[in-house]
Amino acid sequence: MIENYEIKAIDNIVCLPGTGILRAVIEIPEDISYLFPYINGHVSKARYLPKLPWIRFPFEGFSKKLKIKYDIACRPKQIIIGKFSSSEEAKEIIKEAIDFLNYIDSHKRDIEPNYKEWSPPSAIAILKYLPQSNCKKCGLQSCMAFAVKLSQNEVEPEKCPEITQENLENLKEIL
Repeated sequence: MIENYEIKAIDNIVCLPGTGILRAVIEIPEDISYLFPYINGHVSKARYLPKLPWIRFPFEGFSKKLKIKYDIACRPKQIIIGKFSSSEEAKEIIKEAIDFLNYIDSHKRDIEPNYKEWSPPSAIAILKYLPQSNCKKCGLQSCMAFAVKLSQNEVEPEKCPEITQENLENLKEIL
């Protein structure tokens, strides 16, 4: 159980300087890497790399459904959460995330752990299901750029306005 933690930083996301989008870095005294297979078994779209050890997953809240989907990355003694617009928002979500991790810890017996290492589909494998029209309606410069973002789980396939229902279903299977 995570009882103590220290917020080391609430600052700009390094790769997005000047945007005002914040991330939080939380240090914890306990090694929580034993939770990673349980998180991987409980959360859809988790990305687990046991050799690091590291896990990243989308977070929509624990005690209440949040309007925004946050991104959580965990290392053995560190939690990084983003994307926030204010430090007040960050502090609220940090508490939600800690509650979630404590829930996973206290319910391990009820969760089937998943030890499978995350392996993203290649952008080329994804591209074959996209319209390849490079229409830019998704906000990106090309279907290949969209495929790369999909392979990194940074966009949802529904963001492509020209994708067919059949290809959308196929993409969801490989993602």
